[in-house]
Amino acid sequence: MKIIISVLLSLFLTTTLFAQTQFAALQFSPEKPQQNQELSFDYNQAYSSLIRKSPIDVAIYEFTSTGIKVLEPKMVKKGDHYTAKIPIDSNTNAVAFLFSSKEDKDINADKGYIIPIYNNNGQPVPEYYSTRSNIYAVWGESILGLQNNSSKAYSFLNEAINSNPELKGNISVAGTFLNLLNREKKKEAEPEIIKFLKDATSPAWQTEKGYTLKNQWYSRFKMKEEADKLMAEMKEKFPNGDWKKNEIIRAIATEKDKTKKIEQIENFAKDYPEFAKDKNVINYLQTLLANSYAADKDWNAFFKATNKMAPAERASLYNNIAWNLAEKNEAMQEAKKMSYEATTWAKNEITKPTEEKPGSFTKEQWKKNRERNYAMYADSYAFILYQLGDYKAGLPYAKEAATINELKDAELNERYALLAQKELPAAAATKLIEGFIINDNATAKTKEALKELYTQKNKNEAGFDVYYEKLAAQAKIKRREEILKNQLDEVAPKFALKDFEGNEVSLVSLKGKVVVVDFWATWCGPCIASMPAMKKAQDKYKGNDKVKFVFIDTWENVEDKKKNAMEFMENKGYDFHVLLDTEDKVVGEFGVTGIPTKFVIDGNGKIRFKSVGYSGNLDGLVDELDTMIEIAGK
Repeated sequence: MKIIISVLLSLFLTTTLFAQTQFAALQFSPEKPQQNQELSFDYNQAYSSLIRKSPIDVAIYEFTSTGIKVLEPKMVKKGDHYTAKIPIDSNTNAVAFLFSSKEDKDINADKGYIIPIYNNNGQPVPEYYSTRSNIYAVWGESILGLQNNSSKAYSFLNEAINSNPELKGNISVAGTFLNLLNREKKKEAEPEIIKFLKDATSPAWQTEKGYTLKNQWYSRFKMKEEADKLMAEMKEKFPNGDWKKNEIIRAIATEKDKTKKIEQIENFAKDYPEFAKDKNVINYLQTLLANSYAADKDWNAFFKATNKMAPAERASLYNNIAWNLAEKNEAMQEAKKMSYEATTWAKNEITKPTEEKPGSFTKEQWKKNRERNYAMYADSYAFILYQLGDYKAGLPYAKEAATINELKDAELNERYALLAQKELPAAAATKLIEGFIINDNATAKTKEALKELYTQKNKNEAGFDVYYEKLAAQAKIKRREEILKNQLDEVAPKFALKDFEGNEVSLVSLKGKVVVVDFWATWCGPCIASMPAMKKAQDKYKGNDKVKFVFIDTWENVEDKKKNAMEFMENKGYDFHVLLDTEDKVVGEFGVTGIPTKFVIDGNGKIRFKSVGYSGNLDGLVDELDTMIEIAGK
């Protein structure tokens, strides 16, 4: 009787788990698709959120053991029906559909169109469970337009494992599950995770991946004896495993003696031929080598080292170093040479790409990515030419970079404005910069460029502030309209984190206040760039006990995260109330996919606004936060 009940329960849970594979708008065949098969689908527009929209496009994402591959089949339209067929790869574990019409997306009421791939026994392949959980928790927003929801991901995977305990023996599923368990249950998760790892003895856990996963969790929980024992076993069992390659590379990267570091990199292929076949490793080591020469200003050796790099990696390195040199106004001819080569390479990639299309990009996304990559490099080159006083040569690059970004990137507009001020007729430059300010896409330097033009025309700066405020007032109206349009109504995760003094600060303790949460990291350039604006915004509310700013340090990859953050704040001179997300739990709970990300939470614990990134517009960010705080306070 117990066996029958167990079987019935298992069948019930399985039915519950896969009820969502039946869709009103999407039909597919076979009903249980397998690897190396052809999948046919029929999308009925009349039953979708895209009813009466045209044209209809589809991007189909195949999730595999090696990554994500996107397909864009040509669909046949007949009435409201769109049909097509796609091949399923040999290592695919799930397929997800995204139907769209221009800017509108059909996301199936935030559930998505996600289909498992089945094995010969009619059961989903094990990796499907971890993939679906990661779609809910990580990839859903960026790829499919779904709301990231780690609680939903945990519930789904927990239910799957309870109905099929054999899934614990799959490292991919187990790794995802433990991360979600740790994120959802916080402090209570540790004993459960330790028990899970102690019970994990299947063959999959005897692989290097299994050892590595166990070691990571034991180290995280400071179980040094267990972690050291596992590491020793793994090294003995897999003497030439990935751990060895990683140890060697880590040792080279942290070598402080530059002479030794250079010697180790140059001899790597000879000393470790089995690892030298990995192109990513070689590019990484060549980047380390080139950076060592750049730090010593040994440009001959630097260029010799970069010649061995892949073109894309070389262009990226050249752009970064050239920009840093230009900011300091150092080695400008070398900076110009690097930036010109990077820009020329990126320009050619737009029309004749040599790089392979990333699997997760549609053709249109890939095209836009190449264009934006070129815009970034062209902006650097324009800045270098500006620093060199070659305004005529720099202006077309700055204009192209800003235009590719639809004149919406305040940082790129800044270079365009500065060069326009120097090169264009005053009336044309003034009109251009006024547009940046009216549309809320201007930096402080852009404002200064306008002030110089105003002063030149009027022989003094009297009246400039009134003139500027009239322009800025139009930007404020547009900004407020946009903010109101994007207002949210979501329950905020009830975080509890410690500050530098060891005091615990929780969202519950801040009930009744409007809370501004800023996720940042010491290595994050845009986070650091936004800090003067955050300082100005925070200072406006000093003494107001109804508003609280907290700055959550997260995604740090250093041993002593507290010391690292404290030293950063001390060096920068900021008085922010920093909370430490040392285990990267809270950032996950908020569904953050990139930093800086700021949230404005009302007094009842509801997220009212979310702001991702930083445009470079200091006054714009301050005013944006003012508006958000005001609305959330009501």
